[in-house]
Amino acid sequence: MPAYGRVVMLGICLAASHAWAESIDTRLGKLELQNGYPSQETETRLYDELDFQRAVQAYIWAVPTVALDSLRIANERDWGVGINEVGVVNTFTGPQVLALTGNSTTIYAASFVDLSRDGPVVIDSPPGAYGVIDDYWQRPVGEIGPFGPDKGKGGKFLLVPPGYEQKLPDGYFVLHSATNRAMYLARGIVKNGDVDATVRTLDQIKIYPYSKAGNPPPTRIFHAGDKGMNSISPAGFEYWQRLADILDREPVETRDRFFHAMLKPLGIEKGKPFKPDDRQKKILTDAAQVGFLMAQTISMSPRLDNAQSYPGTHWEWVLTLNPDQEGTNYSQLDERTDYTFEAITVAAGMIKPIVGAGSQYMSASKDVNGQWLDGGKNYRLHVPANVPVKDFWSVTVYDNLTRSMVQTDTNKAALSSYDTLAKNPDGSIDLYFGPAAPSTQAGNWIKTASGKGWFAYFRWYGPTQAFFDKSWALTDLQPL
Repeated sequence: MPAYGRVVMLGICLAASHAWAESIDTRLGKLELQNGYPSQETETRLYDELDFQRAVQAYIWAVPTVALDSLRIANERDWGVGINEVGVVNTFTGPQVLALTGNSTTIYAASFVDLSRDGPVVIDSPPGAYGVIDDYWQRPVGEIGPFGPDKGKGGKFLLVPPGYEQKLPDGYFVLHSATNRAMYLARGIVKNGDVDATVRTLDQIKIYPYSKAGNPPPTRIFHAGDKGMNSISPAGFEYWQRLADILDREPVETRDRFFHAMLKPLGIEKGKPFKPDDRQKKILTDAAQVGFLMAQTISMSPRLDNAQSYPGTHWEWVLTLNPDQEGTNYSQLDERTDYTFEAITVAAGMIKPIVGAGSQYMSASKDVNGQWLDGGKNYRLHVPANVPVKDFWSVTVYDNLTRSMVQTDTNKAALSSYDTLAKNPDGSIDLYFGPAAPSTQAGNWIKTASGKGWFAYFRWYGPTQAFFDKSWALTDLQPL
């Protein structure tokens, strides 16, 4: 028989063998067939599973924008800070602020703008304010400070909406946002313990519509003090309500069109009200639970090639993504989930390896044995002498579910070189973590909560050469 005939006969036989099957075993269980077609019950199961799988992936895709919107909502709900207003955390923040890996060693200011409402917006950033303007997918639109066009001297930034085609004025650092809403985040480094001086710097921030540049309205500044907030993304069905609102307000980007297509059968469609039926609501609610755990796994136990920072340990780079979230042949999905599940705002200055400038971050969620860090157990972290920083270093402990500072009766979640820490004879420092204080060096201890998991961030500010060449390195957390 000619080769062509053999191929045809093989195809007929394969088709026939499938037609004879009454069911097939799959990872979804046994699927019933009728002459090779799915039965009515199987058809329903397949569509439910199809929508569930798509919803789980859409959950992961949406992590950065839902996180940013949740912070905007918290600013307004908990602090009364609206669009074009500035919230200044005028003291070192503490566990009362539920924010993704918040930092208790710098002073922060944040503001959200809405270009669809105001058109181009002026952000007048003072000297000494270092930060970034991120779009609503946490992609840097422009950096502010030493890595930005102002070179740390401050200046007026003009943020323009997507597709803006009018003539742009001179005298501004012009930035083009791909989204209608965006966030300005600035931090001030405290020098010589003078927190008030840093706050006064951030109080000079001015934000207003460009249409009012001739007579700018005053910018409302809110000092948060020790007032709490909860900016963590909602769980369950509320996650999708928040995402539906975001997608309805923002332009559809080419890279995201397939995700919009996957959400359409689930009732989330730009320009239409989100009114899911009971079936859709159940699938979305279940998918939010699985999506959260998948995103947590991607973030806390990444399988990315560039995740490990110190070979042979469980210390990982916090930032594994490119600032624009684009790889050579793909858009970075796992990389941005790795970061934005547990942290917020992306800036190139957090990644650039510049000796003596910027900052670097590592995280650990497992001990030396590869076991998850347990709030009911005690651990020691040995910090070798001469930590390679020009400015300071810190260690902060976070709850693994809220990704915010651990909450205990000590109200203490961080230790840093600002603190008076007991040192070993060789200049090294042992830090302790657990539910019970060590018998000695109790000042080097952070209390953790029994029954809860946690992870740690180690931050270097102004990292020096020994950090980059790894002649100085951290070892794993040791269970005691």
